[in-house]
Amino acid sequence: MMRIQRLFPLYLSVFLLLPANAPAGAVVEFSADVLQTIPEQPDMHGKIFVGKDRMRTEFKIDGRTMIQIVDTEKQLAFMLNSADRGYMKRKTGPGDNPRGSGTIQADNPCAGMPGTTCKKLGSEEFNGRMADKWEFESTAEGQSAKMLYWLDRERLIPLKQMMPDGTNIEMRLVGKEKINGRATEKWEISIQRIGRQSRVSHQWFDPELNTILRDEQAGGYKRELSNIIIGPQPAELFSVPAGHEEISASETTFQGEGSYR
Repeated sequence: MMRIQRLFPLYLSVFLLLPANAPAGAVVEFSADVLQTIPEQPDMHGKIFVGKDRMRTEFKIDGRTMIQIVDTEKQLAFMLNSADRGYMKRKTGPGDNPRGSGTIQADNPCAGMPGTTCKKLGSEEFNGRMADKWEFESTAEGQSAKMLYWLDRERLIPLKQMMPDGTNIEMRLVGKEKINGRATEKWEISIQRIGRQSRVSHQWFDPELNTILRDEQAGGYKRELSNIIIGPQPAELFSVPAGHEEISASETTFQGEGSYR
């Protein structure tokens, strides 16, 4: 049986990374501290630097500084090990955008999804917000499947998705809160799968920064930005330093985000 993820590779990243679509000229660059909590693992402290189309994250892992640089304009991502002065390069994916998915187009929300077409079915109110209803059809390995998709008109986020396997994913705005002194929108994401218990997570979205400030997922995973400083980011932060050599995939293995060994 063909896996649904092969047909719709973006559906999880679209929800777990709240898409943000700022109007042209409204991009705000900033830096911040990052705290990432994963159950039964030590907390991870790091830094994030966000430019117009680029992002750099730094985390200390096992005494080493692991760096990831994402350049969405060039569609490249680099993983650097400062101790070994080596780096790996790869093509970016849907979850690599510095500001979430952020590439959804109101008139063609399936743009950039290989093998997928979409058709607008109309407009509806959902959870008190106006949304455009779309039918997505994706084909892979000679098989096809369809899903329904309600796209919020203001934020261009998917308020609801109904997957071919019966999975139902919904987002709703539950309020506005101050996070680290900044005004945010609190969104609730629920994932319901047939025969399984529902999973609920929350994300706090900063409209000015066009970025998620806090992410709390089912199971105890948390990620939060603090000590935010708004301003242009130096170009050298987003390039591989001189003296670093590229390492092939056969020479090393990535171990999660921002690290390899």
